[in-house]
Amino acid sequence: MVAVVCPDSAGEMEKYYQFRWEVLNKPLQLPLGSERDAYDAHSIHRMICDEQGEAIAAGRLFVSDNQEALIRHVAVDPIKRNQGMGTLLMMALEKAAHSEGVKRVVVNARGDSVRFFQSCGFEPNGSATFDKVKVKQQQMVKELSDTHRFVRQPKLCTALQQMFNEQIPLSEKMGVRLKQYTGNRLTTTLPLAGNHNPHQTMFAGSLYSLATLSAWGMIWLMLKEHGIDADIVLAKSEIRHRHAVTEDAQAAVNKRKMKGSLLPLIDGKKAKMRVVVEIGDSQQCCAEFRGVFMLLPNAPEASD
Repeated sequence: MVAVVCPDSAGEMEKYYQFRWEVLNKPLQLPLGSERDAYDAHSIHRMICDEQGEAIAAGRLFVSDNQEALIRHVAVDPIKRNQGMGTLLMMALEKAAHSEGVKRVVVNARGDSVRFFQSCGFEPNGSATFDKVKVKQQQMVKELSDTHRFVRQPKLCTALQQMFNEQIPLSEKMGVRLKQYTGNRLTTTLPLAGNHNPHQTMFAGSLYSLATLSAWGMIWLMLKEHGIDADIVLAKSEIRHRHAVTEDAQAAVNKRKMKGSLLPLIDGKKAKMRVVVEIGDSQQCCAEFRGVFMLLPNAPEASD
């Protein structure tokens, strides 16, 4: 299992700097030592290590005096890219920024990383420029509002929460809330208050509703990320309860456990998606929901 590390010992910092150089500076033929600067001593550093303790991602947060912070030196092992490591690193850095009272985060994205930072909620600020080694970079900013917790696709997550509240009023009364979306994993929460049974544990019907909304929401986010318009219909489902939920519940949908493809929708055909939702509390997994959803392509609007 990978782990987010706050490198503080001499050995950890050396590993951190070595990794930064190998991924970011060595390909540009910059010498060892060029990966460091005067701000490192006053910055917050985060590193992700694999099961063997080897660095696979690293980044730095420098907090200025005006409640603004700069994220720099974001590096991910090329072999580990597209596996959620970059998003996990940004989650750790933004969490640190939030704890420092930061209201606005800035990054200078190299050309090939602009789309990644956009997916994390950053927006371009001004025109692109070139750094000292003539690499094109784009300054991007992100306001740490109430939606900062949605590290991946914050605007879509906010829209999904609003959709739940407005189109399914019961979900708002129940207190269903999106907690986090990383691109690979969606988590939602449900308070025990107002959803308990006579035994003061979570009502089974409330857990079923939470799981259904979570599965539906994950599919909706996937469709929006791919620019596909389709109706999502629950065709079949079951939920197995293992333990009673005695506190606020949390549901998690892992994209890697989903089975199905969106490709038929591109050809105007219906698609099928099987989704697993794990529901539990802070201690254990208490129930598992399995649902089969049919995705029905919406007919394009007729043009004049």
